[in-house]
Amino acid sequence: MRKTKILHKLFLACAAMLLPLGVSQARTYSADDPAVMAEVVRSRMLPIAMTAPRDTGTLLFSDSPEYAEQDGILYVDKVSGDVRLYFYHVNQNKYPRKIVVMAYNPSPEAKDLTLGGVYYAKPETSYYDVGKELSTLYYEGHPTFNKITVPPFGYAVVGEKLNHIIVQPDQLFSGIVNVSTDADMHISAVIMPAAADPVDFIKKQQYLASDAVKLRGTFPGMNRLLKTLIPYSTSEGIGYIVIADGRQDRFLRGYDAIDNRLSEDVGNYGLDYTIDVKTKGEGNLHFYFNSQGGEYAGVAEISYLDGKQGQVNKIVELPRNSLTMGYNDAYAMEYLDSVKAGTEVTIHLMPPGAANLPVRILVVPDTALQAAVNTVQAEEQRRQEEAARRAAEEQRRQQAQQQQQDQKNNKDHADTQAGEGKDNSQPLISHRFWHDDDPTSK
Repeated sequence: MRKTKILHKLFLACAAMLLPLGVSQARTYSADDPAVMAEVVRSRMLPIAMTAPRDTGTLLFSDSPEYAEQDGILYVDKVSGDVRLYFYHVNQNKYPRKIVVMAYNPSPEAKDLTLGGVYYAKPETSYYDVGKELSTLYYEGHPTFNKITVPPFGYAVVGEKLNHIIVQPDQLFSGIVNVSTDADMHISAVIMPAAADPVDFIKKQQYLASDAVKLRGTFPGMNRLLKTLIPYSTSEGIGYIVIADGRQDRFLRGYDAIDNRLSEDVGNYGLDYTIDVKTKGEGNLHFYFNSQGGEYAGVAEISYLDGKQGQVNKIVELPRNSLTMGYNDAYAMEYLDSVKAGTEVTIHLMPPGAANLPVRILVVPDTALQAAVNTVQAEEQRRQEEAARRAAEEQRRQQAQQQQQDQKNNKDHADTQAGEGKDNSQPLISHRFWHDDDPTSK
């Protein structure tokens, strides 16, 4: 009985805690709250008008064959000017190998090229780890310029570090090499046994055929500049910028020099985007990354001039708290940053080899963010009220059960008392009969 009452009091205390909170007591929601972001990404929004893309430089993209079984030249072409080689290959053989970038000088005179940076991720079997690490290293790194002299009709290793990276079977190796040259040079990505001499090996001239996906080639454009056509205003509501969907943002089109065919970089992998967003209006603006095409792992760099902090540069992991985002979820969101309206914001983004495109950059004014917060708070209030209603119903049910139990206990007690009264009368009757039979009583 006592135990039952104690449990009942505990239940009533828990039920009281579930009573709906007042508006003043509701918790505060920030711009990076998952519930708020889930509401924002499903809100009405319009595309932000952008200028036509301005592409510069040349991209050599080597991703086919992605699973390299044989040793040989993965991709090569004759280029000049500013060039980026982006390679992405898996060692699909049973022995250790390496992927080396080589330059060939077709001229009878020695020629120089400038190495602007070599970036590579640690070889891994986790493809998303590789893509995210390479993107991070690229945007965190600082270009270092070294001159490489290539002998006449001869070869030179571009990025000596790559010659010492061992790729074990089934590991993915991906890297970025930026070079600049005034003279025509053949730049190639070559996969070979780990102990092979790069110059001796490349002279064998073994070219590898592309796989069924055929994702490789030479593309006019290693950097793309996108700018707002007119400043984005907070009065326009939520706006978005699409990246690499093949329609609003076209894919790079080029040529596969080995296969002798036209090629398309579906996803714009290896293309470094600079997205300039001019803004105006009142209040704050909140920037988000939305992966629409599927699972994504990478980084974005966001920079702007802040009146208090000066120049701000942030590298944001996509996503921050896990390896990937967007698996079977076209509404997946990651918060980038918030700025005052009127600030010009620049976002750098390079689609990693393992990522899925397209993606969107969302620009959300305070008014739209507050509307999303209000919706989330209203839903939370509804859930609290529903929880309180259920708690009250449970409380009434518990009280009814307690009353029934109390009534049953009282009845059982009464029956027990009545039974004990009948038993006490029996010895008197027996005693009387005993006296009647006693011979001495006559």
